[in-house]
Amino acid sequence: MLMVVGTVLLCLNSIARAASPVVFSKQVLPMLRTQCWGCHSGANPASGYSMENRAKLLAGARHGPAIVPGKGDESPLILYMTGKLKPQMPPGGAVDMDRISLLRRWINEGANVDTMAMPLPAPSKTGSSAQPGGLAGARKTPAPVTSLAFSPDGKLLAVGGYRVVRLLDPATGSVVRSVSGAIDQVQALAWSTDGKLLAVGGGTPGESGEVILFETQTWKPIRKLTEHTEVVYAIAWKPNAMEIATGSLDKTARIWDANTGKCVHIIKDHADSVFGVAYSPDGKLLATGSADRSAKIFDTATWKRVAILSAHQDAVTHVAFNKDGTLLATAGADNNVRIWQVKIGAMDNPVRNQGEGDMITDCAFSPDGSLFVWGAANHSIKVFNSDVSQEKASLQGAQDWVYSVAIGNDNQTVVAGTHDGCVLFWDVKSKKMLRTVTLLPGGPKIVTAGLSDK
Repeated sequence: MLMVVGTVLLCLNSIARAASPVVFSKQVLPMLRTQCWGCHSGANPASGYSMENRAKLLAGARHGPAIVPGKGDESPLILYMTGKLKPQMPPGGAVDMDRISLLRRWINEGANVDTMAMPLPAPSKTGSSAQPGGLAGARKTPAPVTSLAFSPDGKLLAVGGYRVVRLLDPATGSVVRSVSGAIDQVQALAWSTDGKLLAVGGGTPGESGEVILFETQTWKPIRKLTEHTEVVYAIAWKPNAMEIATGSLDKTARIWDANTGKCVHIIKDHADSVFGVAYSPDGKLLATGSADRSAKIFDTATWKRVAILSAHQDAVTHVAFNKDGTLLATAGADNNVRIWQVKIGAMDNPVRNQGEGDMITDCAFSPDGSLFVWGAANHSIKVFNSDVSQEKASLQGAQDWVYSVAIGNDNQTVVAGTHDGCVLFWDVKSKKMLRTVTLLPGGPKIVTAGLSDK
């Protein structure tokens, strides 16, 4: 299940240590309104979970109650925050234990709601304001690696973290450059076909989404795309074109003219968050994947929907075409990857299904189409052959939830980004780990493992 309820704890205004009861309207509600209501309100709340009144806040969604009054340790909302239920939330980064303790205490006290009317904030004595989401100051622990993207020439690996994109040398794991400018966790990355631009997606939960276009010679931002009303979780460049597709928690996919930064089309075809977008190699089709449990395909000339793929039983977390556009992979929170033969008018059922023991968060085909890889919440990274009919390798070494995966231009190097701030490199042929790069705030820690005899 891909609930975005993890953002519930990002913006608590104070961490109460006194014995006085937690006041919902002052300590919890301000955060709910700014961080969560963008997805968890309205006619189609994300994952079916609305927070618009106490009854809905406690009731949860299709998987049962989110909050059990008097039982903080048993409430699924807390279990998702602490990682005892997967996927650990929030998807963009861990929550400190003090804030989790405050929410747990509010639940233990009965999850009482004094009012759903939020009081006005007290004026600042200094005249300054905190950063959006209460994120002022430097992060003290490694941020999750929520996105990865190899440059077209394979010489750089872009790594998305908290307010920064790090560019790694794939051969050594060293950080060549850090590119700042993102307002929050970087959730999506995509290079233009010629490698001259890098699109960086994210935003402020509950407030807005953003995509920043960086010119890769100078690494200066040249354009910002800001019409999404929620965080951007997916980006794709149309092959050999200045067109970008984005997917957001605001339940839309948007098409942008990268030359002007203008949104030229909005796809409002999904009932929930859009977590995946992908163009076919010829640019004639766009696939989208959503928390509404469906993937859809659109004709990019008319933007008419030409296929609905509805085999998944939970959110579709990622979509990917193979090199020649004959196959589409859809990864899901139902622990499955479905493989579809791209044949418009005849896509009622997947041609293949591969299962995992936990939510599959990301997947990718190799540049030459010979390999397919997925990453999952149970720390699993698995590699398959070109049509995803046979497993070739199960790569060991991840110690936390895998957020992102990619395959290098050599079609042999598999990379994964994890919740604990690591970038892991493997050689598929030998099935051995090459190195682990831990992206610590003070600089990366690189541990290189020598390959054993093949």
